[in-house]
Amino acid sequence: MVATDIAARGIDIDDLPHVVKYELPNIPETYVHRIGRTGRAGTEGTAISFCDTDERLDLKNIQKLIGFTMPVRSFYK
Repeated sequence: MVATDIAARGIDIDDLPHVVKYELPNIPETYVHRIGRTGRAGTEGTAISFCDTDERLDLKNIQKLIGFTMPVRSFYK
């Protein structure tokens, strides 16, 4: 699924294997809620998030909340 913030409001899709976020929310709990659309009920899921340089603090706060450092790939130098 690739979607805007509207996907955070009551959408329930069975067997959703991937969520792609192209903008990080500035509230870490919101990010966790949104990527929770994948991997439900014990199934595996993948969340891919694009992060611009001005969202680095948001990324750091998300990682602190979830207790996990997400792998980051840079595409531009």
